[in-house]
Amino acid sequence: MLAVLVWFIEARFDDEWRSAINLAYSVPVAAFALALAVLAPVEGVTPRPYQSTLYVASVAILLQALANLADGLGTDGLDGAGTVMWVFAVLAAVAAWFAAARNSAVCTLLAAAAAGVSVLAFVQWVFAPERFGPQRWVLLALIAAYALGTVAQRDRRPRHAVALADAGGLAALALGLSFAFEAFFGLRLEGFPLAEGAAWGWELVLVAVGFGLVAYASVDREPGPAYLGVANLAAFLVVAADGDSLLGWPLVLALGAGFLLVVGLRPTTPAPPPPDAGTPPAPTVDLPR
Repeated sequence: MLAVLVWFIEARFDDEWRSAINLAYSVPVAAFALALAVLAPVEGVTPRPYQSTLYVASVAILLQALANLADGLGTDGLDGAGTVMWVFAVLAAVAAWFAAARNSAVCTLLAAAAAGVSVLAFVQWVFAPERFGPQRWVLLALIAAYALGTVAQRDRRPRHAVALADAGGLAALALGLSFAFEAFFGLRLEGFPLAEGAAWGWELVLVAVGFGLVAYASVDREPGPAYLGVANLAAFLVVAADGDSLLGWPLVLALGAGFLLVVGLRPTTPAPPPPDAGTPPAPTVDLPR
């Protein structure tokens, strides 16, 4: 509730109050929230629900405090790529500390997402590309990094592996939305010329990530990757729906569906008998009365 209050005040009085006033209340509140989160006693292997909420709220309040600090320093605030780069780098570092020191999976997700935003802002700040193409390649690299992290953490820290899988799903969804908004809504991203559409390689990334997340969620029984997988498949449908031929993706999807149907309906091989199947039962002994 404190985080909502701070953001509500920021939204209502952002134009009326000077940056110094916003900075004067946001920094102490952020320090207070972070102190509560750090000093909360660790009572088990994983944080309790109220502690996870406290970690997320402290990171959210810190975001506003850093934005006000950047505004007070005379920068463009979160409208500038350079400011976004260092603000989200700080957020990623704080969330990563909570993820490592408090074993918080949700902070792993926050750290991964914030680090991705910081890298994207760095590319925009340094190279200032006129199209969104370089950022798409960065998103592809982030997807690969998150996937490798998921595989590395799946056995040792499964909750953190799910968080990294969710981060990869978010990166892929951002990739799909960069095409979907242009294809479906016809919107021109500010400062970027309108793209011609997604090449089949980008469509392959979206469909692979979508089905991969759904499969991962089915095997590990985790709802988060399933939702993001469906969202990525919806983005794929928007991006790849243009065309008037059954060749291409319709044929590929039909063949894939047929293959999976055959695999799913094949007769199952009965399990072998247990090693002691032919062993007679152990004799019983009457207990003395």
